[in-house]
Amino acid sequence: MKEVYFKPDGGALRAKAIFPHSSIAPVNYEIILREAGSNNTISLLQGDNLNPEDDVANLPFTPDLLNGRRVILDATYVGLNPALHNGYRIRLEIWQDNACLGFVEETGELTGKGQYTIMFIRLVAR
Repeated sequence: MKEVYFKPDGGALRAKAIFPHSSIAPVNYEIILREAGSNNTISLLQGDNLNPEDDVANLPFTPDLLNGRRVILDATYVGLNPALHNGYRIRLEIWQDNACLGFVEETGELTGKGQYTIMFIRLVAR
């Protein structure tokens, strides 16, 4: 699990899902916030990759309350034509004060069947 460091006295945190090859692999996803030391979760955003400008979720707490929480991206997708375009890339970024603090990324090969990706970022106050 990737750790991303943030300023507890900084601005609000945002999680952004990025699907660069959206024209070759339709994606349905959910961004989830999980409490530190718990399995309790909050669904922050459910969507698809058709409109990249709305693939951003504002984290609902002030930064000082986010230490140790995990941001999860849960995505399902299928390649439209893997014989022609067989690669994919999915990225989850954490932003604060108009700066990308860190990200986790996955790349792979499309199979033509339904596929699944789950990514985790642990938020750490610095």
